[in-house]
Amino acid sequence: MMVRIAPDNKDDKVDARLPTLGDGSLWAVGWMHFFWSAGTIMVGSLLPTFLTEVLHASHTKVGILEGVAIALMFASKIISGVVSDIFRTRKPMIAIGSLFTILVKFMFAAATSFNLVFMAKCIDRLSKGVRSAPTDALIADLTTNHTHGKSYGIRQTLYPLGVVFGSLLAMSLMMVTSNNYRTVFLLATIPGVIALLILVFLIPQPKIQHEIPKRTLRWNIKDIKFLSHRYWLLLGVTTILMLARFSEAFLNLQAKSVGWQIAMLPLLFVAYELVHSAVAYPIGRLADKVSRQKLLLLGMGVLLIANYVLAGATTWKGSLCGVMIVGLHMGMTQGLISAMIAEEAPADLRGTAFALYYFCIGGSVMIGNVIAGHLSDTYGVQGCFFGGMVFTSIAALALGLIIIFSPSDKK
Repeated sequence: MMVRIAPDNKDDKVDARLPTLGDGSLWAVGWMHFFWSAGTIMVGSLLPTFLTEVLHASHTKVGILEGVAIALMFASKIISGVVSDIFRTRKPMIAIGSLFTILVKFMFAAATSFNLVFMAKCIDRLSKGVRSAPTDALIADLTTNHTHGKSYGIRQTLYPLGVVFGSLLAMSLMMVTSNNYRTVFLLATIPGVIALLILVFLIPQPKIQHEIPKRTLRWNIKDIKFLSHRYWLLLGVTTILMLARFSEAFLNLQAKSVGWQIAMLPLLFVAYELVHSAVAYPIGRLADKVSRQKLLLLGMGVLLIANYVLAGATTWKGSLCGVMIVGLHMGMTQGLISAMIAEEAPADLRGTAFALYYFCIGGSVMIGNVIAGHLSDTYGVQGCFFGGMVFTSIAALALGLIIIFSPSDKK
């Protein structure tokens, strides 16, 4: 029977009893993310032009599609994280999400109307949401608190590499097939199948059992009271920070405003993802040795610099530099935040902890995009980056106060 960890007992001794399955399983999870992202971007990078040029959908319809899809993705992340805690297992939820990720590619390839694409996109985002929170929890289940930084760093290294690989593959296939969207969508099922095979055959389902007396409870919504106070402080800080994490579309618009050719815009995001990937694993290893709170604060400082550079950029070189600094920020913080959440959550509430995280940042990102759009319309595209500087500064100030008055136990 599963027994919950009491907050006061979440220390090195507890972690020593967790099963550690080695880097092999973690790299398998990382490669699973690589193939997920490759297959997703093969469709996602081409879908807007497929909708507008082949199905003749308006830009308004494309915007509605993306907004609804994002909302569904975050909603499913919340549900799947909680469900994985209720049933004390991760792999079945991840497998369900992976399977629908494959099947939906056939829907994209066969779609002959906007409504069919809309349905396929919604299912695609739901499937991503279903697998996301349980996968985040699974990474923590496979390791101990002292190696969470490295573990999430592996994921954050391979995921953006998958984006780069998928983007370049989609571009190549479009040239080879004379812009045959449907063929590329069909071929995008192959990375999804590989990811599912990795999950089934290379990633174990850890059996986590703790022997903490006096509390043998099944999952209940009231159990969130067992999440540590530092978890809630971290959640508040990241919610503010995500207001500055508006869509990459604004990076695209900024680059275009300083003279980037439309055909060359994808290279911006190749550079972005390569920097993201290059720093994620080293930062993850470093996060297991130094204060994660201070490292996150440093990452916020990098985002401040990125917004400053982008707000003032007037040439393509300045724009490229700013985008690469944003990639540096993402590589420094994305896996780090996941590691900090895992560290502050009892093992049998990790799915719930990540579900709450996705709920908060989902709303924050949506609000941040609305604010960024308004600032961009009012003050020019540079306005959104000034807004990003403000929200990042507030988040950094809040984290600085936490470091002073409620430092993490991890040094």
